[in-house]
Parts: sequence; structure tokens; C-alpha cells
Amino acid sequence: MTQPSPTSSPNRPRIPNFKRFLITGAVLGFIVGALISALGDPVEGYTASSGALYIGAFGAFIGTGVAGVIGILLDRSGRDQS
Repeated sequence: MTQPSPTSSPNRPRIPNFKRFLITGAVLGFIVGALISALGDPVEGYTASSGALYIGAFGAFIGTGVAGVIGILLDRSGRDQS
């Protein structure tokens, strides 16, 4: 017997995977924050690793927010075309 082929609507908009967007934004934000901390001037009272962790965490927070906004905009633009 042959299996029926799955039917998919060719006009169905593509929806972004929000979990991947947010995780990627957090990782990239942490990397950028840690690099900024490592390349910047040392701050009195903090070690290099704790400074990288704090600034990296802040970068992850900002990166997650930016990625979320981009994901929402892509989701809305894909739904507007349908």
C-alpha cells in the first residue's frame, strides 16, 4: 500500500522559532558583553573574570530582548503577507 503524502499549504507563512531566536540572542549578547569587558579598561574592585561575567550577563539580557523584538517583527511581517 502506498502512504498518502502529507498535504501542506503553499501559502502558509513561515513562523520563526522563538526559542532559537532568544537563545541565539542571549549567547551572542553574552559573547559581545564579555569581549567588551575584556577589551575595556579594568575597573577597580572587580576581577577580570567577574567583570566579564557581569557585563556578559547584561549583554545576554540585551541580546535576548533584541532577538525577541526581531522575532516578533519577522512573525508579524510573515503573517501580514498571508
